[in-house]
Amino acid sequence: MSISTDLHDDTMQKIGETSGLVWSYLATEGPVTITKLTKEVGEKKDIVLQAVGWLARENKLFFFEQGRNKLIGLIDEHSSSEA
Repeated sequence: MSISTDLHDDTMQKIGETSGLVWSYLATEGPVTITKLTKEVGEKKDIVLQAVGWLARENKLFFFEQGRNKLIGLIDEHSSSEA
């Protein structure tokens, strides 16, 4: 199976840009569900999920449950480095 380098590069670019949007949204608005995050960022759900994965891999996010909802929040780098 051959993968177009241009398609791969475009997808990686989109995921990176979306990661920035996700980070900015969470920094401003606080923790949200993936459904709300997808709606607010205005990108396809699969790209948002990949962006969330990217940020999670960089230890930028935390995940928790609130009632029946699963939420995503931004780790406060200042408080985590002081601990």
